[in-house]
Amino acid sequence: MSGRVAYIAASLDGFIAAEDGSVAWLEAFQATDYGYADFFGGIGMLVMGRATYDQVLRFGPCPYAGKPCLVLSRRGIAHPPAGVEAWKGDLASLAAHLRAAKERVWVVGGGQLIAGLLAEGAITELDLFVMPVLLGRGIPLFAGVHPPAQQLTLLDTQTWPNGVVRLRYAIAAATPAKA
Repeated sequence: MSGRVAYIAASLDGFIAAEDGSVAWLEAFQATDYGYADFFGGIGMLVMGRATYDQVLRFGPCPYAGKPCLVLSRRGIAHPPAGVEAWKGDLASLAAHLRAAKERVWVVGGGQLIAGLLAEGAITELDLFVMPVLLGRGIPLFAGVHPPAQQLTLLDTQTWPNGVVRLRYAIAAATPAKA
């Protein structure tokens, strides 16, 4: 199955990280299985922004080993793990590259990349885990570029006793935003 999915957790007030980029607030929810292994098993390639990549590396060895990973980074990556490659092109060329991909692509984050790829019409699905916490401030889910108004189609919902809600939406084929 192909497609480009933004699979991400956000606080109820719409933040994916604290102001300093920390996602430590998610640790309170780690004891529950939200189906990550099944999701990751269906992914053929990952794409993420440089700040997200740097954050992931702080967790320890690259958790995405064995899958190709593009990191949007103008400055490149020193000593990348196997399968990790810096994408030095612009967002429009990345969007075109992802649209041509035959495998399912996970747009890991961050908020600027997700918003930019939405604006380019390059994300086909939003798989959002709404966490029952209010951060008050931080890095928003859709940061920087404002994607065009788009109609989403609800595909599925799921809830857990700890208050986590999963909302899975299809995004209609969008045309890239005009500058």
